[in-house]
Amino acid sequence: MQESITVSLVEVPVTVVDSSGNPVRGLTAANFKLYDQGKEVAVNSVDTIDFASKQSMSAVSPLNPAARRKFLLLFDLSFSKPSSLARAQEAAREFVSKSVQPRDLVGLGTIDRRGFRLVAAFTTDRTLVAEAIANPSGTRTDDPLHLGRTGNSFEISEQAGSKKGRAEMGSENLVALMDSAARQNRETVRAEVEKEMDFLGDLAKTLRSIPGKKQLVFLSEGFDPRIVQGSEAREDLSYTPTVFDSSTDARFGSNSASTALRRMAEAFRGSDVVLHALDIQGVRVDNSVEAGAFVNSNDALRLLAQPTGGMVFKNANKIGTDFERLMRAEEVVYVLSFQAPSAKPGRFHELKVKLVNVPGGTAFARAGYYEHGGETKEERTLTNAEIVMSDVKQNGLGTASLAAAFPTSSNDAQVPVIVEVNGADLLKDAKENKVAVDFYVYAFDEEGTVRDRLYQQVILDVGKVGPKLRANGLKYWATLALPPGKYAVKTLVTAAARKGFARADVVVPTASQLAAAPIFVDDNANWVLVKGTSHDKTSAAYPFDLGGEHFIPAATPRTKRFAIFVPNAKPEDVTFDTKPKLKYLGAAKSGGATALVMELEQSASTVEVTVRKKGVPAPATFPLHPVP
Repeated sequence: MQESITVSLVEVPVTVVDSSGNPVRGLTAANFKLYDQGKEVAVNSVDTIDFASKQSMSAVSPLNPAARRKFLLLFDLSFSKPSSLARAQEAAREFVSKSVQPRDLVGLGTIDRRGFRLVAAFTTDRTLVAEAIANPSGTRTDDPLHLGRTGNSFEISEQAGSKKGRAEMGSENLVALMDSAARQNRETVRAEVEKEMDFLGDLAKTLRSIPGKKQLVFLSEGFDPRIVQGSEAREDLSYTPTVFDSSTDARFGSNSASTALRRMAEAFRGSDVVLHALDIQGVRVDNSVEAGAFVNSNDALRLLAQPTGGMVFKNANKIGTDFERLMRAEEVVYVLSFQAPSAKPGRFHELKVKLVNVPGGTAFARAGYYEHGGETKEERTLTNAEIVMSDVKQNGLGTASLAAAFPTSSNDAQVPVIVEVNGADLLKDAKENKVAVDFYVYAFDEEGTVRDRLYQQVILDVGKVGPKLRANGLKYWATLALPPGKYAVKTLVTAAARKGFARADVVVPTASQLAAAPIFVDDNANWVLVKGTSHDKTSAAYPFDLGGEHFIPAATPRTKRFAIFVPNAKPEDVTFDTKPKLKYLGAAKSGGATALVMELEQSASTVEVTVRKKGVPAPATFPLHPVP
């Protein structure tokens, strides 16, 4: 049987610091050597991202996803008292307000004896994150990608039932009973500790498909560190030995717990995840005997964080200062790209990066990567969310989109979204007579908050619509409701393993603003047309209307005839100029807007249109790039 090998692009984020821990700028591909499984590979390109630049401050501007900073707040519900939850919530709020930038992605989850539960995927929506922090164990969302507010969640949980020991009650000897109870308690706690470390490792593996470094901020009190390192690993413990302290595990730590820790650390390093532990207990008193002989230190948090390259924060009030120092070192990111063969999905590759002619410099890069394929449902959810958040181009489904704003009687505008999907791409992997197409549409404002969204699955009967799909494709129309402002409307389309992504920027004007929207008329009616979900609560009329003539918009400027819709305007209030001159077909009323209808000349490669509206001092100018 011949092994199938494909070639994929691998991106490796690298930070370089000098001897003082400051970022080193100005490096090129010649300054790096990259090794995959010990063999040097050619660096195809280097993308440099400087988070200190002003361009990095916009929440919705596209950015290489491998360089984008991602933080996952993880509430530990297993080894934290309920009374510490308020302290954990305040620490999380402090971190989000002081340590992250507007375009940083923040997610949130919880971990307990059942496993990990995602509450919010990596997102710029600080409102969603704030709601999740306020109620981490109770927040639910009906958004399948966990990018918006308010239903379902997924969990990484134990597949088999938990192993619980049974106390032996046969002896009447009091010392023997105490010894048995102590051993039993220790075994139970040890099993819970190992389970948590396994869950943390599984979480890291789930994050492996997300490009770039992931910073996991673990909000926890920690467990008794003796379970892993034993009593003799800390000379200053000076606690009173109990009956069971003569065992090897008690003195030197549990071998199985140490193995679970190593397993967890390997998963973190391989997935490019760093665990930073934030101690939420507050002021500690060493060697507290509260709830038994528990070593009251945060050494357990250090044990979890240190092998991943992370830090332990003892004071939430200082996290801004401490983390600022860490982020300073990662202010400049170099993304090295190379081509790698992929033959076995999920196989791990070790990576090493060496510097060339960078005196005193030190490079920090991910330990390795996993070959694509074999992703779990949870990984696919996070990957889809990453596509939407970071504008990741997709080649599986040819996709284009258009969004335009039309005034209504309410404060919210009617914002139709037109999505075109290549029909031949949809049919490539069709094995049955049905094709399921999923549409995810999100409108992000300038702060990165999701102001409206929708999800819908469309089932296509290939027997009925196959010819139209092959000739053109699928045209999907849905409607959002948005208040005045600037928005990035992002659409992800999935069909089986194929994906398509498109982004359309739109301005929803106030009554006194001018925001013209050019829309091309699609003269080809041979599409599979699907009217999707509508969030317009005003029951506004069909907006694509030229004086009573309804038309279907084209998502790209590939036709000759187009209309410029000027909201909140009468025809006599609007004037315009074009370069070069175009054929003007006239003005038409369209609801609360005026449509200026024009036709492109065949030879025009770029057209600039300037629209003026009476009473509005600033004109609206925009270029058109017709498809040849």
